[in-house]
Amino acid sequence: MIKILFKQIKDFTLRFLEKSIYINYIFFSFFLFIITFCSTYQTSFLFGFYSFLQAFALLIACVFTLNKIQSNFFKKLFVGISFFVLLAYIVNFILVGLINQSLFFGLNIFLSGGFGNLFVTLRAINLNFTMYLIIILAIIVLPLSGIFLYYITDKICLKKPLHLKKKHLFSLFSIALMTLFLIDVSLKFKNNDYFYKNQKRLPLGFTFISPTKKLINLNSTLKPIRDEKKLLAEINQKELSIDKKPNIFIFITEALRKDYITQDIAPNIFNFSEKNISFKTSYSAANATFISWYSIFHSNHPIYWSNAQHTLEFGSIPLNLLKKVGYKINVYSSAELQYFNLDKLIFGNNLELIDNLNDYSHTSSNPSIRDGMAIDTLLKDLNNKDNESSNVFIIFFDSTHSEYSWTNDYKPKFLPYAESINYLSLSHLRNDLDLIKNRYKNAIGFVDHLFNKFLTTLKNNNLYDDSLIVFTADHGEEFFEDGALFHGSHLSDYQLQIPIIYKLIKNDKTPTQVTTHIDIFPTIFSQIFPNENFDHFYDGTSIFNENRSPYIISANQRGNFTPNEFLITKNETKLFGKINSPNKNMRFEVDDYKNIGEENIESEITKAFEDLIQ
Repeated sequence: MIKILFKQIKDFTLRFLEKSIYINYIFFSFFLFIITFCSTYQTSFLFGFYSFLQAFALLIACVFTLNKIQSNFFKKLFVGISFFVLLAYIVNFILVGLINQSLFFGLNIFLSGGFGNLFVTLRAINLNFTMYLIIILAIIVLPLSGIFLYYITDKICLKKPLHLKKKHLFSLFSIALMTLFLIDVSLKFKNNDYFYKNQKRLPLGFTFISPTKKLINLNSTLKPIRDEKKLLAEINQKELSIDKKPNIFIFITEALRKDYITQDIAPNIFNFSEKNISFKTSYSAANATFISWYSIFHSNHPIYWSNAQHTLEFGSIPLNLLKKVGYKINVYSSAELQYFNLDKLIFGNNLELIDNLNDYSHTSSNPSIRDGMAIDTLLKDLNNKDNESSNVFIIFFDSTHSEYSWTNDYKPKFLPYAESINYLSLSHLRNDLDLIKNRYKNAIGFVDHLFNKFLTTLKNNNLYDDSLIVFTADHGEEFFEDGALFHGSHLSDYQLQIPIIYKLIKNDKTPTQVTTHIDIFPTIFSQIFPNENFDHFYDGTSIFNENRSPYIISANQRGNFTPNEFLITKNETKLFGKINSPNKNMRFEVDDYKNIGEENIESEITKAFEDLIQ
């Protein structure tokens, strides 16, 4: 019985492979050219050859599939879908050029928060109108163009038709796969890091054999996120009182990297940092807004981001503490508060922690106009004698987010500057990079101008000396210094090192020279509650705490999913890697390391995570 079945399969296969297949060689050659170009542009010969083989094998599979479709409607549908795939390759080519990340990475950021968050995200990234138009036209026109192109080229090909036997095509397909496998094996033994780091550019997006990486077994699971109901019950039971409640100002600026706070670019912020407390090294908790805001206001490590999204209901524990002792929370936002539901995560499901909300995120498409409105409202409120104390003022600036903006009445200093950002040409040509940097510097100058208006008003109202001020950014910004543009793609110092500046009321202690977002509220509390200890409420530590951990953990975003890629820093030491199975037996997969011997990696990683594991 089995012999008969095998013979039938063999006979069917031989008959199938002996049949000829018609090929629209112009159409598929066009596809092969576009896919190969997108994956091999400005790359090595070996990588280009590998990409070509993948594209070739993929196209042979498409030829077989199209040949099997009999219905004219489904043929058109297949061709239309294939042009959507072609569009995906083109977009992937642009994204790899811009942020050195794949289309799947971008789609994850846009779609993981649900369709409701998609539209908020589109507003938040501040793309110019031209780019929106190009995207819409591409989605509509490309599939229709693909169907039209297929049938035009089909008529041309039928004049000189090409028929190949299926066995010949299958042989070519098999040879391509075997060659790919042999290259994989060869490069695995040679440890060709360049090849594997560029997998995102390949037509299939992966190689068949992955490199072996160093794994550190932590033999533990991640501690669960703190039970907010228990913490709130503890807060309610505490008898907290403060005789003097100084005003607290927290400025969070979008995409502001630390090394751009100079006397030339931002003189007022620079002078403010020189007169007060700033740091040799100050890292953001993540390279994306939503995780950084979470870590700032909850004072927790970024690895808890996703759990916090799904479990927390009552907003920031530090803000709840301030409300307990009689503080009013005033919010002035130019940025999108609804981005990944940050408004609820920070201020409670019903925004119950906010006493005075000034949300300008929908008032203008120009972030600088919104920033101006936010600061003007703040200055007006500061002129009110009722606001001389017992207030938390939270200000979110957005001008320094791409496409970097300032109002018409502000005179830009850095000339010439790009009038707009052409993402298509910038992705690989880099022609206008200096002009874009000038645009970024001018946007920083505009924020500096607004911050100076605040400082002047504060001093004119005799409120400066008795105010506690924090100025920081959510993350940095990169201009291809480490292979990417903007932020949210890699754990580079350009995307992570940000200013954190404290103006405190009274201090006679020496602060650390290394800090991060999660330390902001513990530092504020060291001023307001000098005799209280809230360290078990969060992961952060005051900058004056002599027992603080020397390690900083920063995360690469994964949209709405739990961050699993981290940079661990300690002094000049840097460890890059991924966490596997945080809820089981945690393992750290080492991607790269700097200024540390390989024999010390396991010890350093274990120490870095000792407060996070159980």
